[in-house]
Amino acid sequence: MHVHQPTGPYLEFPSPPYPLSVKHASIENLLNISYWLWRLNPLSMFPVILSNAFEVLKQSIIVIAIILGLSQLTSTGILKDLAESISKFDFERMVSLIYPIIHMLVPILIATISIYYIASILVSGFLNSAEYGSYLRLVKQGTISFKDVFEETRIRWFKMSWTVFIVETIKIMPLLITMGVIISEIIYLSSQISKGIIPSMGYRFVFWLMLIILSMIFIIVFSVLTLYAYPAVADGYYGLNAIKKSIGTCFSMPANTFLYCVLRVISNAFISGISFVASLLSVQVSSILVIVLSFLIVPVFHIFKTTLFLKAKPENTIIPLPIGPPVFKDVFPYVLKDGVNRIKKGFGELVKFLTEPRNIIFHVISILLLFLGVILGRQVSSSGIRQVIYAIGYTPGKINPMFKNYLGLPFLALDISFHNWQVSLATAFSGLAFMVPVLITLFFNGFILGVVEDIVQNPTMFLAAILPHGIIELPAFIIAGSIGLNLGFVFLNSLKKRSISSNELLHKSLKKAIYIIISLIPLFITAGIIETFVTPLIMRIYGWY
Repeated sequence: MHVHQPTGPYLEFPSPPYPLSVKHASIENLLNISYWLWRLNPLSMFPVILSNAFEVLKQSIIVIAIILGLSQLTSTGILKDLAESISKFDFERMVSLIYPIIHMLVPILIATISIYYIASILVSGFLNSAEYGSYLRLVKQGTISFKDVFEETRIRWFKMSWTVFIVETIKIMPLLITMGVIISEIIYLSSQISKGIIPSMGYRFVFWLMLIILSMIFIIVFSVLTLYAYPAVADGYYGLNAIKKSIGTCFSMPANTFLYCVLRVISNAFISGISFVASLLSVQVSSILVIVLSFLIVPVFHIFKTTLFLKAKPENTIIPLPIGPPVFKDVFPYVLKDGVNRIKKGFGELVKFLTEPRNIIFHVISILLLFLGVILGRQVSSSGIRQVIYAIGYTPGKINPMFKNYLGLPFLALDISFHNWQVSLATAFSGLAFMVPVLITLFFNGFILGVVEDIVQNPTMFLAAILPHGIIELPAFIIAGSIGLNLGFVFLNSLKKRSISSNELLHKSLKKAIYIIISLIPLFITAGIIETFVTPLIMRIYGWY
């Protein structure tokens, strides 16, 4: 078995290095080795990348619903009537328009919620299989591959989805019952009031509050008890047996489980605290923190959870990796050095991808979808959306106040940059979902541009607001879309050949895609700096204030 050995001038290991016995390891050593399993296996972040990608899939369901709903409303002219009634403060007319709007949107809403729920269960099953299945292999083998990730999803997708459905249904059921009770009582109270009867409300509010508090307590307790349910599925259990195994693990290691929960709460509280303090200073850091949370903290903690699950098992597991130096002595120099190296390699892969003739079709499709989105966005906006936005008080020509806080501009530039980069990452890898989310995302971004252009109603002012940073940002996003289409094409071919786990072309394409997306980071940072510092100046020259 090949075992990765950490290298680098800043790494100092105990002499001699030794593998870790999970059964007898302290929680500190388990946390440290979890970090090193992540540190020496960059592929351990692949489930996180998949998670971002499949979020795009779920968002695409909402996007389709929004476009269908808006198209239906604009085709009837009802939005123009609504805009007119708002501008004239004609409340009676506004109320009369609400019913037909709801009547048209309810079927779309019900269909969207149903499809979204089913997709969420299936996606969660896929992602948890990819994550905990590969992490279980990582802990036992010391390394994982794309083959391991896809093999785990193939073996455990259905069982994991079934387990997710049971866990989430049980978890949310008390809250749903509580909301049902409250809604039924509100309906009853409304009928009483309509008859002129004024019922006592004080004790009812207390009763509702108590029900909500009890429901939330149940959710928290059940979430802790099912902490190990998904690692249990990766280990061969599923459904109620996985829940039973998780509860047994919690009771066999109460101190370790409690400490794990405390560490998770502290880490999340720390991230939230930084974000809150930054917001008080009008500094935007949320996207940077999301990336840190997604690509560092979550994978390490989920590997850590897997080691705790194995610690509770009767048989002992030996992790075939040495214990390295503590996390904080390594993580910052590693991220900086490794990030720069991967960006350099990514530029090479980017040039190859752009110059390969077979990829031209993907670039053309990406550009066309964005362009078609702009056309439809303008059409839909001019059919009622613009009028409604004007009626509720929006005035074109105002610059976002965030760009006027000069002390927070450097952070805002980075926040915009990494937000856009994360969107491009998710868009590219959402191509694995049969390319559909990529197509929808490209189209919807064009749609938003079309709506904004129609709302501004001044092409010069619109170009002043979009073009300075858009010259870099839009091509970078189009490249991400092209990567997604390419990945989707390769994935469909491997699916057709029934060789997803062993298809070398797919695995090489995934690796290249990761490097290319990493190479886009400098482009998005450049675009973010221009958007924050240069675009507002140009906007003011062309009439914005």
